[in-house]
Amino acid sequence: MGTNLPEGINLKNTYGKTFGRLGTCINSFQMSDLTVWKLLEQHYSSITMENEMKPDAILGGGNPTKLTIEEAKELGYVIPENYKEEVVPKLNFYFTDRAIDLCVKYDLGLRGHTLVWHSQTPGWFFRENYDRNGALVSPEVMDARLEFFIRSVMGHVYDNENGTVVYSWDVVNEFIHSDGVGWQEVYGQEGIQAGFVKKAFQIADDVLKQYGIREQVSLLYNDYGTYGVIPQILELLEFINADGKVCDGVGMQSHLSDNDDPHPIKYITAMKKFLEAGYEVQVTELDVGSTNEMYQANYYYDIMKRILQLKKEGANITGITLWGFADTNSWRSDEKPLLYKTYKTPKASYYKVLEAYVDAGLYEEE
Repeated sequence: MGTNLPEGINLKNTYGKTFGRLGTCINSFQMSDLTVWKLLEQHYSSITMENEMKPDAILGGGNPTKLTIEEAKELGYVIPENYKEEVVPKLNFYFTDRAIDLCVKYDLGLRGHTLVWHSQTPGWFFRENYDRNGALVSPEVMDARLEFFIRSVMGHVYDNENGTVVYSWDVVNEFIHSDGVGWQEVYGQEGIQAGFVKKAFQIADDVLKQYGIREQVSLLYNDYGTYGVIPQILELLEFINADGKVCDGVGMQSHLSDNDDPHPIKYITAMKKFLEAGYEVQVTELDVGSTNEMYQANYYYDIMKRILQLKKEGANITGITLWGFADTNSWRSDEKPLLYKTYKTPKASYYKVLEAYVDAGLYEEE
């Protein structure tokens, strides 16, 4: 495989060039592996932290360390005017700061994943005195906590002199597939038009405007199975943007399988619907579960060829992120969903993805 491909062709000088960002995800263990960073520098232009920028990583999963308002302000946390409690949870920015520094060193962009999610958010964040055994707080108290968290996290990032490596945020993750815990326990079942989701985007939008970088950073609604909930996503985004556009578009997670789950036409139809509605699209967590290595390679080829055709036609697709570098470190490792078996062993899928790019008529030798 790959013998008929142009010499020197790789993911970065093809997809990275065309889409602006070609990324993968890494975890805390990989952050300390120099081999990983050399490979990232060679093949990619962006990373997403697999778990280390999610709410539980920043808030902590166990019992919180509580700070007084004065202590929090000294650390640079943003305490909004509507925040009436006497304490806030201490925030852990170790991995965020480390990711920013490494992205600068290796010339990579960083996706912020994620600010608001019903999963991987500690239950105590929704309870009185940040106590897991406390009663649920009121919606008014939760509004203030929501604002405290988003402003403090984003503010910490952009107060860093290198913070603008974070070029995109998944502001809200998987709301349409939420199971009623956490946020919805406090706010109740509001249907698709959930006020806290809209507030989250309004706050994030305001932060970017305060730092003068609104046009440089994308704010996305991110979800899986987007091809099965197109009307719901469009209704949600219309509601969020009813008072002015604060959500730029859709992150299509794209955890797919080569047994046509979904069929490539169904997947591309969803992408077209979001694009035609005027939204930016990023493929944020791409992997393809494999039943057969050649089936997988051909499925990747079909999907990528169709995405590339849309891009050639001027579609506002601003990045593709593969959810892992190799099968050995994938969350779906038993399904062998990625382009590499190991860090140094590309699969048929890798070559077919590059072949799709050449066949789309986009490759130009440097």
